[in-house]
Amino acid sequence: MPTQSPVKESHPTQPSDTAPSAGSAGLSLVDAIPLKMVMMLASPYLSGRNANDAITKAVRLYNDQGYCSTIDILGEDARVDEDCEKSVANYKRLIELVATTPLSCVRKEQKMTVSFKPSMFSTVSPASTGSGKPKQLLKAAERIEDIVRHAKERDVRVTLEAEDSRWTDFHLDTYFSLVNGGYSNLGTVIQSRLFRTKQDILRFDERCRVRMVIGIYNEPSDIAETQKSAMKQLAVEYSAELLKRGTYVELASHDTDCVRNFFLNAVIPNEAPADQFETQFLLGVPRKELQEALVSGAYAESLVPSVPASRQEYLANLVAEGCIVRMYLPYGTEEVAAPYCKRRLKANPNMISYGIKNLFHIK
Repeated sequence: MPTQSPVKESHPTQPSDTAPSAGSAGLSLVDAIPLKMVMMLASPYLSGRNANDAITKAVRLYNDQGYCSTIDILGEDARVDEDCEKSVANYKRLIELVATTPLSCVRKEQKMTVSFKPSMFSTVSPASTGSGKPKQLLKAAERIEDIVRHAKERDVRVTLEAEDSRWTDFHLDTYFSLVNGGYSNLGTVIQSRLFRTKQDILRFDERCRVRMVIGIYNEPSDIAETQKSAMKQLAVEYSAELLKRGTYVELASHDTDCVRNFFLNAVIPNEAPADQFETQFLLGVPRKELQEALVSGAYAESLVPSVPASRQEYLANLVAEGCIVRMYLPYGTEEVAAPYCKRRLKANPNMISYGIKNLFHIK
């Protein structure tokens, strides 16, 4: 367990949790649920209120179950520069704690990582600024580089996350600017639902690391897929292309069919080594059987009948090594966690039933 003294964090002011975020479905039944009830239902998906809570959870997950973790401080849409600077300071403290917490990893890819959103570091969104890049966005890019540099100096991998489509150009341009600048510890996120992703993946190569998601932001039909089945199929197709390009791929999906297709149509055809890909899951979503099978190698073994003879030797190596499972561990106080929790509950109403089952220990 971590031995450091508790990390003291200051939390930026966040927008009201009753205001729909960009790309949301607007007011819904979830919006009418009282804050305390939202937090109660969403508590299984949160790793705690502060960095020490999250680190403790990450250490326990790895030691007890062999699951890796990526830790995220909840927050978005900074209002004032002070909020941005507080977020930078909080992330630096989190990175220090990750770097100084012992974890006996078999492979370097299994170490704890840290994730953050671009809108935490800018008081304006790119869509609100017209042409050109105003000083607020330039400053945001500097803040992000400050965090990435701090992490690189401490051998901690970090991920610049995707937000709604207003931020896509900014987050990808910032990511590639830093990768081209030599920051090998930085990964990013791309969303299969966006039509533009078909071209965006062509920018990635062997230096890059990508978390592949379908995305949780509802986007207009003229720029994005609206059917989840299509998004999941594209996530597999794009993952196959990224693996072919030498990119490290992190498939984030709770859909068991999507995970299976990822292996059969992306990982195995590319004979991707175990240190070039992983699977990711949100804390609290019940996929224990799948996760345990992935780590142990039993999942790869179950695929043997579906794999041609020419791939069996490769698959045997995957069975022996097992596959990385990484849990997404967000944390934050109620005022910053509530908007996140409401958005997740809207995106996946099943989480309400999961939350109730967890609350009453129903199997």
